[in-house]
Amino acid sequence: MADGQMGIHAREKALVLGLDPGRDKTGFAFTDMDGGLILSGIFPTNEQERFFAAVLSQKNFAEWIIEGSEESLNGRIAFLAVGDGTHSREFTQKVRSALPFEVLSVDEHNTTLEARKLYWKIHRPGVFMRFLPEGLRVPDRVLDDLAAWAIAIRGVKKYRDMRPNKL
Repeated sequence: MADGQMGIHAREKALVLGLDPGRDKTGFAFTDMDGGLILSGIFPTNEQERFFAAVLSQKNFAEWIIEGSEESLNGRIAFLAVGDGTHSREFTQKVRSALPFEVLSVDEHNTTLEARKLYWKIHRPGVFMRFLPEGLRVPDRVLDDLAAWAIAIRGVKKYRDMRPNKL
């Protein structure tokens, strides 16, 4: 018998939204509670209201998506993890007033380096690139979305440390 029939429902998966706010652009990444990437992208920071509306509806991300697909985004948002860098204070206040989710401030120190590692994890380097030490490999795109992924991963750890029995 399929889930959903006779009152049997699959447990809705919990999502985390990581955000790496910047002056001009903001990276975002939706992950599961194990830190697995579901969807990521970058939006112009001045379009944050449109982004917040997309978060509430869990659709209309298409123009900002870099990794993943909107179709894989299904579940409830457990919390948001926002990087605590230079442009985060005002952005975090706007997030808190626009979205009805718990917001955790997360240390974003070295997330750009982590983003590089995450990039090579999901985009295996070509034959010649593999001969270069990892620190010398330069991805061919900006990594704000993957920095947001690193922030989400840190957010999951922080969330679990704060509430060991919650999820």
